[in-house]
Amino acid sequence: MGSFRNNAVIKTSLYPRYTDPTYPVLDVNSPDMVCRTPDMSYQPTPFQIYSDDTLFLQFDMDTNPAIISDDKKGQHIWGPCIVYMAEASATSSALKWFKVFEYAGDKDRWCSESIALDGTVLQVPMKKNLKTGYYIVRTEIIGLNMADGLSSNGNNMGAQFYPSCGLIAFTNVHNRTKVPETTVYIPGVYKATDPSLLLKAGIFNTKAVSYTIPGPAEFDPPKRGHPYILLRPETFN
Repeated sequence: MGSFRNNAVIKTSLYPRYTDPTYPVLDVNSPDMVCRTPDMSYQPTPFQIYSDDTLFLQFDMDTNPAIISDDKKGQHIWGPCIVYMAEASATSSALKWFKVFEYAGDKDRWCSESIALDGTVLQVPMKKNLKTGYYIVRTEIIGLNMADGLSSNGNNMGAQFYPSCGLIAFTNVHNRTKVPETTVYIPGVYKATDPSLLLKAGIFNTKAVSYTIPGPAEFDPPKRGHPYILLRPETFN
């Protein structure tokens, strides 16, 4: 994720303390699953965003390997895009995450492919009923290219996770105060053997339109699904 604010695209990271922004997290139980680091003590100035706004997430091709080729020759990472939020806390173990967006792709492409090939921007409508507060927003692309086996002894097999985080100050202009009934902990939300993460049929026999996205159900989902989602970045220039 480049980074973000309401109705705009920012390309600098809000949480720069990553272990290695060019390499995936392979262990679903690693504390790096949170934001590529478990250290939440760094508190950047939050971006203000309102309940009627849309969050536009631009993935930086220079720093995020989820949208560039593995070998620079067109082998892109294939997988879904997911966005979580949690009320801000200084410790990652206290964060209770809820899902606010998910998209696997269409009949032709995975979400990550569309971002990679078109340079598009993920469009995430804010939740109109969510209570006002400070939230960490966590984006995640899951690479499924090697997900027909399990990671062991550094073989790079298994699902590959590319998380990134930012801080927002969210204001509900309608004075609504809904809170998620279901929250999850990260790490802990996934198991390496989850059917959505261990693709026994392999990626080439798995279509985005029939793929079940892992994790909890989306909080307060739109009645008709997400309107749509990917825009060219020049929209914001």
